[in-house]
Amino acid sequence: MKNKYFVVIALLLGIGLFSFLVFRSKTQDSASINTVDSRNTQVNVEASETFVRPHSPRFGNSLARVTVVEWFDPECESCRAIHPIVKRILAEYGNRIFFVYRYMPFHSGSMYAASVLEEAKEMGKFDEALAVLFEKQPEWGSHHQPRSDLIPSYLLKIGIPPEKLQREAVIAKHGDKIRLDEEDGKKVGVEATPTFYVNGHKLTEIGEQPLRQAIELALSAKGN
Repeated sequence: MKNKYFVVIALLLGIGLFSFLVFRSKTQDSASINTVDSRNTQVNVEASETFVRPHSPRFGNSLARVTVVEWFDPECESCRAIHPIVKRILAEYGNRIFFVYRYMPFHSGSMYAASVLEEAKEMGKFDEALAVLFEKQPEWGSHHQPRSDLIPSYLLKIGIPPEKLQREAVIAKHGDKIRLDEEDGKKVGVEATPTFYVNGHKLTEIGEQPLRQAIELALSAKGN
């Protein structure tokens, strides 16, 4: 009789211990998941609200491990110089990165040029228009004698009618987006163009090698 009593007690203790361990394991797993979700949500919110806006021109894979953001000025000579490098990197990395353009209008014709690019984006021609503006930049963006009024004639050859690019109208339509980019840029420390951020980290050197190294480092980072 006593043996049966001890067997029952042992069974009850065993069931209790097993239940406690299962509950503890589930609690720890749940806490871990909540921590990860919270961290990821915070990162996404920061990227969405500071580095990427709904209007931002973008290329590559929005779900990629690496996000590259460039604040640029269509009238900036350095932005023009680095554009072929950006194109090569986009072609090479493809869907392994997410590339985002942001505007920073430092020059006299920049607001108009950026607004024109936004209008071109609505027509599915952002990439073509940007290539044309950089190609012709020495003419329309000359610091000695800027002629942004020439821009509509350049974009006619890619199918954008001049009446779509009337200065006052196009700036009124898209100017708030450009100013928002400028505000966001100032918040994160943009002081010159071009300025690149890789996964939120500002590059201190501009060039093909520093940009590639930053991308490779982000791709190989632990947890990616």
